[in-house]
Amino acid sequence: MNKAVFRFRPGSKTPRLTAFLCLTAAMLAMPGIASAMDVAKARQILQKIMAQHDVTATETSATSDNGIARFRYDNVHVPLGGYEGDRDLVINNVAINVNDDKNTPRYVNIDFNLPEQARISAQETINQRNLTMHNARGTVTWNTQTQSPEGFTGLANFLGADEPVSRQHWLLSDLKISWLPRKVDLAWRDAEWTGPNREKMGAMKSAELSLYPDNDGTTRLDYTHDGMWVPGLFQPRTVRLSGHATGIQWTKARPILQQGLTDLLSGMRPALVRNNIANALWHEALKTGKPIDVENLYVESRNLEAAGTGQFIPQEKAAYGFKGLLDLDLIGRDQLEYLLGTPKSPTILGALFPPAVDGLAAGKPGNQGTSKYKLQLLTDGRITVNGVTVMSRPGS
Repeated sequence: MNKAVFRFRPGSKTPRLTAFLCLTAAMLAMPGIASAMDVAKARQILQKIMAQHDVTATETSATSDNGIARFRYDNVHVPLGGYEGDRDLVINNVAINVNDDKNTPRYVNIDFNLPEQARISAQETINQRNLTMHNARGTVTWNTQTQSPEGFTGLANFLGADEPVSRQHWLLSDLKISWLPRKVDLAWRDAEWTGPNREKMGAMKSAELSLYPDNDGTTRLDYTHDGMWVPGLFQPRTVRLSGHATGIQWTKARPILQQGLTDLLSGMRPALVRNNIANALWHEALKTGKPIDVENLYVESRNLEAAGTGQFIPQEKAAYGFKGLLDLDLIGRDQLEYLLGTPKSPTILGALFPPAVDGLAAGKPGNQGTSKYKLQLLTDGRITVNGVTVMSRPGS
């Protein structure tokens, strides 16, 4: 059995991928039309691509069977960016099969399977994680002419991370990722995350996100989640959202989303990834000045229901980056007044956040027992509810 250890230079500025994406991309980045996979040629390209991502790995086997190149790797180390201090994803027994795409000669398909156990290695013990992955696998379609991915699908029956000292963890089941040229889908169920000593900080029964182009090539979004639990009095247990970014072409949005996925999988903090994506999409929308339409919004939380529509227009000088309007119909106003009180008689909770009490009191009677609210976000940062200013500036 041929064994080789690859070690490459540090300091590359190329965005880092997870171990399996690095390995799969490496073996597929061959110019010209795909042919029966040659192990020696694949290994040569593998070294080049892995070097760009500062990955080290030990090849434990490489064989060819009926035009399929089969590889196994141990001691895979992938540097994780976006965090303070050095952290590496460390994984063994990674299996990858590479074969031609019969329908498109310039494409190559790769199937990968990941082991049950992996870990995040770090100097500080508090930054270490033990990873558990049940039946984690996927397929990448690689364009050998452009040397870029044309599609990616990933599945896992279970994913979990556990910090060995504080015992905080996160986990989810039935993860499904579909990253295709005309649509991005992400779904999971039974997610949970905790603080130290497994103090429950949040949970969600299921979630689904889809982004795809409209008929005119602009970007659409559908999002749902059910069964959310978070500490506090207000819990958006169910959310339904359909939106349309009328000023963002899908051809512009998809690379931004793909970079975000790459950053997330390479270990960047999720909050930073979300901020980067939002900032990049905002700049794209700003170029046209066309609105982002909230076509359907539904939120349910503890005997409360709200449904509405809205429109937000990007503006460079706006305090929040947008000006806009959101129309809401609320069922359960009496429940909120019980918790918050009224402007003349707020509860202790209401006294802590007077804008919520003022906004609630501004509601107007609607059909079938609803209360109607028209929320306006103004350029100077003021937020009004049915004409009543509830916040005068950001942070007020």
